[in-house]
Amino acid sequence: MIKFLINSTTPTKKIIYNNNNNNQFLKSTINIFSLNFNNSNNFKRNFSCCSTNHSNDDNKIIDKVRVRYAPSPTGYLHLGGLRTALFNYLFAKKNKGTFILRIEDTDRTRFVEGSANNLASCLEWAGIPYDEGPSRPGNCGPYVQSERLTIYRDYANQLIKSGHAYHCFCSSERLSLSRINLKNQHAMSLYDRHCLKLSEEEIQRKLQLGEAHTIRLKIPPGTTKFVDHVKGTVQFNNQLIDDQVLMKSDGYPTYHLASVVDDHLMGISHIIRGEEWLNSTPKHIILYEAFGWKAPQMVHVPLLLNSDKSKLSKRQGDVSVDSYMSKGYLPESLVNFVALLGWSPSLDTKEIFTLSELIDSFSLDGINKSGSVVNMDRLDWLNVNHIRLQLDDPLKQNEILLKIKKQLIDYFNSTPTTSSIKEEQINSEYLLKSISCVKERVHLIEDFNGLLKPFFIEQVDYTTEEATKMKQKVWKSPQDSIKNIEFVIKRLQNLQDFTSTNIYQQLQLTCSQDIYKNQQLTEKELTTKTNQLMSNLRYLLLASPVGGGIPLTIETFGKDKTIKTLLNGLNLNKN
Repeated sequence: MIKFLINSTTPTKKIIYNNNNNNQFLKSTINIFSLNFNNSNNFKRNFSCCSTNHSNDDNKIIDKVRVRYAPSPTGYLHLGGLRTALFNYLFAKKNKGTFILRIEDTDRTRFVEGSANNLASCLEWAGIPYDEGPSRPGNCGPYVQSERLTIYRDYANQLIKSGHAYHCFCSSERLSLSRINLKNQHAMSLYDRHCLKLSEEEIQRKLQLGEAHTIRLKIPPGTTKFVDHVKGTVQFNNQLIDDQVLMKSDGYPTYHLASVVDDHLMGISHIIRGEEWLNSTPKHIILYEAFGWKAPQMVHVPLLLNSDKSKLSKRQGDVSVDSYMSKGYLPESLVNFVALLGWSPSLDTKEIFTLSELIDSFSLDGINKSGSVVNMDRLDWLNVNHIRLQLDDPLKQNEILLKIKKQLIDYFNSTPTTSSIKEEQINSEYLLKSISCVKERVHLIEDFNGLLKPFFIEQVDYTTEEATKMKQKVWKSPQDSIKNIEFVIKRLQNLQDFTSTNIYQQLQLTCSQDIYKNQQLTEKELTTKTNQLMSNLRYLLLASPVGGGIPLTIETFGKDKTIKTLLNGLNLNKN
């Protein structure tokens, strides 16, 4: 598990800047260097990237994609978050770029201990590790926002000096009353700019007295327009945009200031995030313009929806990635599933992708404009196919066999009705052959437990509810059933080439030459009678209506285990 410490009290080294003709000359023990940037869409921008190593290359040109997944540690990773991380990862790897994890923990009221580590661990499990982040520092750290507070304060003060932001001393009571009045007037709940009217002398007096205050962005008149890769040209009327709080009274920045500053300093080329952030983007564009920075390219991916087209929520199915892990879904199938939620390959109609195939196929042009309905049946279908692919792939086979073996051992050792089993007791060749019998019945890795149980036990349990119901259905005439099974045992004892094909032939011969030897069975009747006989065999061998084909099961059991199990079953089912 990846672990890193988020410490809200850790000060960031002081950055001193002078404003000269809109160019920032930043001096600090943390070196700041400026870079010109060309991305794949042929736009240029200047950005500063924090570096702990001294560099004299102030005008280095980098032609590289840099993207980030920037979650808040307010809970565990869910489907929507995994998709955002995946799209960023795929785009970075497709373009030989850098995938950054940044922890945005500035909302201390919603902070959940341990969730940042969970986020990082889930990304590792999914096979999409980050290149730079809290435990993998690059030149642009720290990667935890609570460790960058001085940086945000300095940039907020810069906005005040340039006239793009102002101090707000309004109490929460005044703001609440203002919102109520606006609501009663059926007006938009926008800040009334009460503190924008304060004189410089009043502001300084309040600051010297230590009055609690925030810093607000001063929204300019006019409109804000930007191009989103998915939505196209988007335009907002600035009159409808509130003077956003940039720095809270507790000294922490809001998302809006922190994300813009960090995206600039970390050299982010593309912001790939959920559509729910689209309405916040004009505030970010205004901030970029206020600082004199070129904004990254915006890419807002569509919402995930329930079957009724409502927004997917945790309560309705957007459960944590942890839950999919614990249920036995393969990371490859969950990643495949999430990738196809709101994205589709341009030419390929296939649905089953490995991670490397997703990287090769991914492009921003394939992101859909409309929301994507989450169909869990599709995930089950993908998981089935990825299990089969890995079992048939020599390069993946050992890995999935180890997963199945470990889970099987845990199952045996934790189930009261089964004896414990050790790893050395599970022969890999026998396990693989056993899996081949039942893999068509499996949706999750955990499904192997019950299906493989008969292959590794000495004594079949005929007392379970499932076995009792099955007996009532297929063992209606014990004397006839016992006689029929005895015919089968005799033929199996004499069978030399113990293969599923030959075993099935012997079962047919048992019906045509032993049980119904005085009848002339048609081919259809023979098939029906053979299936009825196999139902009796399934009951004795598996005590379950669910499992692999009986001929292949018998072959896998082997002659000795099959006959021993059948004889024991006859002894326990005389009545």
